[in-house]
Amino acid sequence: MTCPNCGKKIRDGQLLCSNCGTELQLIPDFDPKMENEIQDSLQDLNILDMDDEDDGFAGDDAYGEDSPYGGDAPYGDDASYAEDYPYDDGAYADETYDDAADDDIILYDRDGEAYYEDEEEYLDDFDEEYEGDELADFDDDEDVMHQLVLAIRESRFRWVFLALILLLIVGIIVGASKISKLLYHENSQSYQTQLAKEAAESGDYAKAIEYMEKALTLDSEDSSLKFTLVDYYFANSEEDKAILMLWEIIYSKDINAQLAYRRMIEYYAERKDFSMIEEILSNCDDSTVLTQFAEYTAPPPEFSEEPGSYENVVWLKLSAPGGGNIYYTLDGTDPTTDSELYTSPLYLEVGIINVRAIYVNSYGIASEIADGRFTIDIRKPDAPVVKPAGGVFTEPELISAEAQKYCRIFYTTDGRAPTDQSTEYLSPVPMPLGHSHMVFIAYSQDGIPGEITECDFDLTLETEIDAQSFIDLLKQFDINSGKTVDLEGHLPGNISRYTYNVGYALKFEEDIYYLITENVTDMSENSIKTGAYYLGNISTGELYKAVRSEEDQSFSLGELIPPEAMMAPEPMIPDEEG
Repeated sequence: MTCPNCGKKIRDGQLLCSNCGTELQLIPDFDPKMENEIQDSLQDLNILDMDDEDDGFAGDDAYGEDSPYGGDAPYGDDASYAEDYPYDDGAYADETYDDAADDDIILYDRDGEAYYEDEEEYLDDFDEEYEGDELADFDDDEDVMHQLVLAIRESRFRWVFLALILLLIVGIIVGASKISKLLYHENSQSYQTQLAKEAAESGDYAKAIEYMEKALTLDSEDSSLKFTLVDYYFANSEEDKAILMLWEIIYSKDINAQLAYRRMIEYYAERKDFSMIEEILSNCDDSTVLTQFAEYTAPPPEFSEEPGSYENVVWLKLSAPGGGNIYYTLDGTDPTTDSELYTSPLYLEVGIINVRAIYVNSYGIASEIADGRFTIDIRKPDAPVVKPAGGVFTEPELISAEAQKYCRIFYTTDGRAPTDQSTEYLSPVPMPLGHSHMVFIAYSQDGIPGEITECDFDLTLETEIDAQSFIDLLKQFDINSGKTVDLEGHLPGNISRYTYNVGYALKFEEDIYYLITENVTDMSENSIKTGAYYLGNISTGELYKAVRSEEDQSFSLGELIPPEAMMAPEPMIPDEEG
């Protein structure tokens, strides 16, 4: 039997629960199901008589007023269960219940014989008798869990067991929650990213890398995480891993591939590794990136004309982007920075010209060689025909030159080879005084120079008036007109001066004239022509202003300068009295 209040196991014969003190109910609560079971059992034993016969159990006989539990029956007021029965004034009444408030109470054992003077003595004996038996004595045929629950309910340590079970349940719940949270965090990209950020802020980039790599395993397509990881790699001096990650972004054709190119180029630019930048861009097919970083590229120079054969002169232009320089050769050798620097279009004339060029950008990166072979197959002009062809002369003659149609003629009077920048022959030119070596050359319409013609002339005039006499007259004329301030030809308030020279002689009809040219000369003796010319008659001493035709540059006589305009003032004679 167990206590209906606390579930403590009760010994046979006990009327009070030794654990909680609850009084035991001898007559159980009415249970219809149990009553039916009892009736069935009694029926089987022929104890219960269901008819109205007087068999001691029916009607008023057994349980009526005269039954042991009522009236005058043997169990009535005067019967042995009355005053003298142990439950009334007997041992259970007077001794057990009446003395229940005392410290020493009588407790009967299972046989109803032995008793214990106090509860503590009883409990000690109970512990010795039932120690370990409650949980060990299981029936193998019964449900184990059911037996365990019953054993715990009947054990005096049931509250301890219940507490342990509760703690176990709580521990399982807490552990499961922690495991669930741990699993969530382990598989949460945002959580791993947050941990990486916190580690980076604290300067622990190795840990930040570990968390960010974990985050990327959860979302490998998020390029923003990759860029953050690149930052951590660089911060942790793991440049190789950072560069590999940037290449991974580029190769994946990610939307941020252009940003990856920028990060990589900035990295190498900081280290001045421009050759690596050029290599990266040379393999890039993104026009936006190439335009953005054109300054780091070094493409080969471009030719304005396609290599090939031409029947005319070719003016070849070389070009390249950026602010670098172009170097070239025309003999087929490889160009270097020591080769000819390109500054203006190349003039390709007759022959086979192999043009090779490189572009070197502002960072010193050299391009590949641009190579072009040009064949210029046109006829060069013949040498000009000059008349007279040279000789010794006592009278001047005009010198003429002829060349093929559409050709231009250029000449020099000092023996140097003429070019298309020399004096152009437009009409017969005066013969120089004294000895001269004149050289003539013709240029085709395409600018091709031909062969040259050289002539030697010796002109000596027979006259008593030399050229210097006319120069002195012109200097006095300038002073008289206020053009200069002294015979040295100084301009008013200026250190420059007018100078004159005689280089040629001309013949008009029967008279011969010196051709005098006016110049302005600075203190460094650099002279430039003013465009004024004079003609001095070697026979009469007359001085004329010369007129030059703009069409053919020929000369003719102009205004005569009066002799009085060239006369020096009379010297002042001091007064004898003075």
